[in-house]
Amino acid sequence: AQWRKLDTYLSRAQVKPGQKLLDIGFGWGGLSLRAATKYGCQVTGITLSVEQKALAEQRVKDAGVEHLVTFEVCDYRVFCRRKENLGKFDRIVSCEMIEAVGHEHLGEFFWAVEQVLAQDGILVMGAITTPEQRYETYIRSTDFINTIIFPGSCCPSLHALVDAAYKNSCLTLEHIDNIGLHYAQTLQHWRRRFNAGEGKVRALGFDDVFLRAWNYYLTYCESGFFSQTENMLILVFS
Repeated sequence: AQWRKLDTYLSRAQVKPGQKLLDIGFGWGGLSLRAATKYGCQVTGITLSVEQKALAEQRVKDAGVEHLVTFEVCDYRVFCRRKENLGKFDRIVSCEMIEAVGHEHLGEFFWAVEQVLAQDGILVMGAITTPEQRYETYIRSTDFINTIIFPGSCCPSLHALVDAAYKNSCLTLEHIDNIGLHYAQTLQHWRRRFNAGEGKVRALGFDDVFLRAWNYYLTYCESGFFSQTENMLILVFS
């Protein structure tokens, strides 16, 4: 399922061997590695996490693609303002990083992306989104996710994303996939596996409070995607 997800992102980006690809918020390096190993892209990834960079670089080394993948700890706003990066990348991907940007900075994100995207380039981004009818209330309130799990996070609405892109860049929305129901099934499997491995979790030093909080988190998100209170969209801009 994970490989299919990554391949969907890269298929939507229409990647080709030798293309320069920027992965904004590369996480543990899975998408960058897939782009290099299967598609032969020259990948640059940026993150704010020193720990993620260290593990991702080890994975790149283990895969033998150090000549194709470079990771850097850098804010995307700083990276996209470097003169040497202007118009440099054929493709840009960003998998569920936009939730950390914040509603008030969505426009800046699209402006920054446009600075480093080639004239005929493609942006593919994954976003956990909030339905339009409750978005205005959502951005003025707090919940379990944006206070406990991902403090300060914001799951934007589709309209907020498109509006920010159109007002702050020349990027045009070309395609949408909604894979939210797939996420509901994934979270169900994660919860079952987590509880089946409770002994291993406790051996790592986690207590009852953590176990209850994590189960609540997984169930909360599973219910959100199943009821489409939240959606998971893959958006293609060009």
